[in-house]
Amino acid sequence: MNHFNYGKYSDNQLIKLAQSGDVKAKGRLFEKYEGFIVNESYKLSENCRTDFKDTFGNLSYLFLCAVDNFNFKGKFNGYVKYYLSLKVRDDIGKRKARMPHVPKGEPFYIRNFNEIIISDEDLEDY
Repeated sequence: MNHFNYGKYSDNQLIKLAQSGDVKAKGRLFEKYEGFIVNESYKLSENCRTDFKDTFGNLSYLFLCAVDNFNFKGKFNGYVKYYLSLKVRDDIGKRKARMPHVPKGEPFYIRNFNEIIISDEDLEDY
């Protein structure tokens, strides 16, 4: 495949490249789905009274995890919507069950299994 024009590739082709370590392919996927991530972040920040930037960073991290975990069963756009909503619901449920290390005053929390701090500088790489 020609690695110079990622715009012509399908989601599945980009995911295969991304899973093999191609950062630019992962970046192209992120650009393609960034509007969706922004909309979901906005909804969550409004509904759960969280900081938009924090929510966007967390959902961006979860999106990149979804790219790494996609197994090519079904379409990626359906998978990523399902993946993000399940992770968020799971974490909200665990917060209601009083997760350790989360202050009681926090209304919402998304896990970051690898304990990676997501910042604007990190997202510029994608």
